[in-house]
Amino acid sequence: MRKILPIVIAALVLFTACQKKKDKLAAEVYYHKLYESEIRNNMPSGLSKEDSMTMVHEYINQWVREQLLLHEADRLLSAREKNFDKKIDEYRNSLLINALYDKLAEEMTVDEAALKKEMADFNKRYDNSYAVKRPIMQLNYVKLPKGSPILPEVRAILFDPSRRTSEKDTLVALLGDSIEYMLDDDQWLYVEDIQREVSVDIEPEMVKTHPTIEKEIGNDHYLLVILKYKSQRSVSETEEEQAAVRMMLVNQRRQQYLDEYVNKLYDEALKKGVIIQ
Repeated sequence: MRKILPIVIAALVLFTACQKKKDKLAAEVYYHKLYESEIRNNMPSGLSKEDSMTMVHEYINQWVREQLLLHEADRLLSAREKNFDKKIDEYRNSLLINALYDKLAEEMTVDEAALKKEMADFNKRYDNSYAVKRPIMQLNYVKLPKGSPILPEVRAILFDPSRRTSEKDTLVALLGDSIEYMLDDDQWLYVEDIQREVSVDIEPEMVKTHPTIEKEIGNDHYLLVILKYKSQRSVSETEEEQAAVRMMLVNQRRQQYLDEYVNKLYDEALKKGVIIQ
């Protein structure tokens, strides 16, 4: 095998684009045969010659080892040990039921207005229970290249409370060439993440005493406006938490929908007399 394998691999790479070539044997183990066509059908397109040779080599080696193990299993296992009919049926039934659940779940519509109310009720009920003792803040944040020509105008708008609100669209248009920015007044971020990025200690009193921060680090120029500061965050104050809450409530609705569907099937089957218990 090792002496002829490079030849087989090279041939496969050359013949991949030519499906009309006569099929050739690539490997054989205990009379089980692997042909080039099977390997070609399992190879992704767009590979380089080197990557193709590597994948073919791995595919053949894996196939050879699998055939050796199957032969050994056939030799050593008893007929009872090799009988998987029941397990195969159970696995197939499980796959079919899960496929049906997936199809039903896709067809289920979500009442967004009702879901939004459920999320608000959940937040109101559990905000304190799930509060995390990590300081959070709301801010406007801009990161520009050092010496950026738009820096003076961005600073003038960003650091002026009235202009920051009334000229936000102008600011967004200006920041098209920025490295990154965030102008969402409602988004809560962890203070430690901002401090790590800008290397500035941020304290609660800064919201009133010194809400603007400007700093150069290396080739970057940072502009920050601190809007709010809290010593802990609750469920309703981060996007990731709200996404998790939404997913949980949607999954609860989905499970309820599936349970009701199965119960309806059961009741209808009872009426038809197709269930005998």
